[in-house]
Amino acid sequence: MKTDRRAALWALLCLCCAALAAPRRLYCDRADVAWRAYRAPAAFEARVQSLARDAATVQVKRVFRHQGHWPHEDAVLRLKLPPDHLDCSGRFEVPLKNRRNYIVFAERRGHSAVALGPPIKRTSKLVKRIRAVYKPGYSSPARVEPMQSVRTTRGNRVRLECKASARPPPRISWYKDGKPVADIALRRFRVQNFRRRSVLVIRHARSEDSAAYECRAQGAVGPPAIASANVSVLPPVTAAPDDSTTLGSPCPMPDPSSYCLNGGTCLFFEIVQEQACKCPEGFNGQRCENKDISNRSSMSHSYTCKLGLSITYYC
Repeated sequence: MKTDRRAALWALLCLCCAALAAPRRLYCDRADVAWRAYRAPAAFEARVQSLARDAATVQVKRVFRHQGHWPHEDAVLRLKLPPDHLDCSGRFEVPLKNRRNYIVFAERRGHSAVALGPPIKRTSKLVKRIRAVYKPGYSSPARVEPMQSVRTTRGNRVRLECKASARPPPRISWYKDGKPVADIALRRFRVQNFRRRSVLVIRHARSEDSAAYECRAQGAVGPPAIASANVSVLPPVTAAPDDSTTLGSPCPMPDPSSYCLNGGTCLFFEIVQEQACKCPEGFNGQRCENKDISNRSSMSHSYTCKLGLSITYYC
């Protein structure tokens, strides 16, 4: 009994780890239920009676949208199914089973009924979403939030996020200086689309990536909404040497003027962690205490040389 319980716990733990490790599915408008319902000429709930390789015999149980007067409730249809390999990498491919109810988006072509994408397993939540699409005034134009411009240095990662809203959810595309980013054959550029936002990531930014970027959100109705941001990629900044380490800085003491005599200036040299005096013309010494009687007309100032802590001389 303990062994079975331990095995069950391990199995549950493995399932949880697999769920956490699974990559997050990105948004695809072709798989979005709202878009499929909005574009489909007819939508209905049907029960599968029999299956073939590329078709299914179904009975209509409930109609959400008619194409003219088609279909009728309780009608039995021969439904042509789409091929297995569809856009979005087969994300919404559902294996049909007999005597199960599915939501079908379809259109009538002559005397044939053709499914527009694989049928979806019927749930109460799905039915509620489809009914919302067919309510009057459902569709709305796209809106986008302003984006922030980015300044960075070469080699860094640039991330632009565009938040948009519409009913059905908008289709978002990116442009660089007016040209579609989708046409840029660079692996450094990556676009991640979600239901109401899109992210453009530029890895290892270069100087040629500096440009004006646009996010265009197109809804089912109205013109596209546009948000723009400038990206500036600058060369790396090299740190300039601190002059205080070589030329000295004012001495860190309450009254620096009291240390040097005869009007000398007290300077602190950080590189050797010592202080020295910058003497006016005519004076020298460690604290400018000596009068210089030699000719120093070619020099504007006199410095006292000392042996620093790093066994180097400075003046």
